[in-house]
Amino acid sequence: MSTALSSKTDRYAAAKLILSRIAHPVAIIGAAHGGERSCATGTVMYVSHVPPMVAIAEHPGSRTTRLIQASREFSVSLLHDSQQELAVAAGKSGEGPDKFAALKIPVAEQSGFAAPGVAGSLAVMWCRVGEEHPTGDHILFVGEVIEALTDDRKIDALLRYRRRYMRMGHWTSEEAPEGYPT
Repeated sequence: MSTALSSKTDRYAAAKLILSRIAHPVAIIGAAHGGERSCATGTVMYVSHVPPMVAIAEHPGSRTTRLIQASREFSVSLLHDSQQELAVAAGKSGEGPDKFAALKIPVAEQSGFAAPGVAGSLAVMWCRVGEEHPTGDHILFVGEVIEALTDDRKIDALLRYRRRYMRMGHWTSEEAPEGYPT
């Protein structure tokens, strides 16, 4: 069965129908500045290998966006499939100046960065903002990865696909020694 796209009745029709078919790892974006800490669920993609750079998109009205703009840094925590409850928590509002503490999200810290990461993640990247661009209903931030932490014992990423969470599944190829896929 095929479904046609008609954005005349629902302004989020394209997101629900087409954009939700882009599978991506679930990430928690962390930010901090001036005694406040916040986070949001988000998507991430790499945009450069040398230097290592990633892009995230955040809603312009969020506290996380405000803290990224003030501090010019952010963290990206790629969640393990056992961390789904943290993704759900990060997508909600948190009371007080520290959303991580309010929602009991475990923190990974990195020297030289105020932005907290999420402890127990597959990987955490600490980034400095290089570029910021308004894009439709979000702001695109491009950040250079300055520090990173990985846990090679964890391989099952939490994914978002068709507006739901899912596990990664199984390998379909051997690891590429060079080139694509990165």
